[in-house]
Amino acid sequence: MTTKLIFLGGGNMAEAIFAGLVNNPQFKIEVIQRNLEKAARLKSIYPNIQVTATLDYTLKHDDILVLAIKPQQAKESCSAIKDKISNCLIVSVMAGLSINSINSWLNNPRIIRSMPNTPSSVGKGITALYAPDTISADEEQIVGQIFTTVGMTYHAQNEAEIDKIVPVSSSSIAFVYYFMEGLIENAVSEFGFERQQATALVKQVISGSSALLDANPEIAISEHRARVTSKKGATEQGVLTFEREQLHLMMKHAMQNCYARTLEMAKEFN
Repeated sequence: MTTKLIFLGGGNMAEAIFAGLVNNPQFKIEVIQRNLEKAARLKSIYPNIQVTATLDYTLKHDDILVLAIKPQQAKESCSAIKDKISNCLIVSVMAGLSINSINSWLNNPRIIRSMPNTPSSVGKGITALYAPDTISADEEQIVGQIFTTVGMTYHAQNEAEIDKIVPVSSSSIAFVYYFMEGLIENAVSEFGFERQQATALVKQVISGSSALLDANPEIAISEHRARVTSKKGATEQGVLTFEREQLHLMMKHAMQNCYARTLEMAKEFN
């Protein structure tokens, strides 16, 4: 059986998802993209996907609509087509918008919330999913299959976890990049490396570190770190500096502030 999968919005996150499904015969994909330039680009890259400017028909019960628009545009965009999407399954990839808010615009309680992160665009993402009681086990399973095409999935126990995962697996991508920027900048300014060399070295450090964890899942991360940190060695001096400067406390504050802003934005959009 083929499932019709319609994306309202064809931006980066939407493309990351449907790009992994274009060759999957289980799904027939359509993208609603009003921007003519973006629509033309999608048509040229994905000739097997139907790209249209508007949704001009009523979706059926087994169809899946993915809301992949900006949260500040959601109410207007959803309200404009609510009569056409009152019977389908809805998946929101919009940060901050609650199921209750979306349902109040659409009068359709069959809504799953999701929170993908940007590495989904290269198949290495994490997507948190929350399905309320209005969603059947089969519906939750097929939505899970959609997101496993772009990485791993995490099934949240409640909707609040969707917001809590933002500092853990979404915004934390920027935190990792910020740490990498510091390593690169100091490799250039303090130790004389060319920027291209420093960037290549640091990227390989991150990639290799992750690969070591994957190759030895029975070993705790703290043990991996200890194995690199010889007593009275050079690495230990760097780690001790992090401890003195309370790096973990700084990370805690960064994650707390990130989560607090997530809740603030939710109030603004809902």
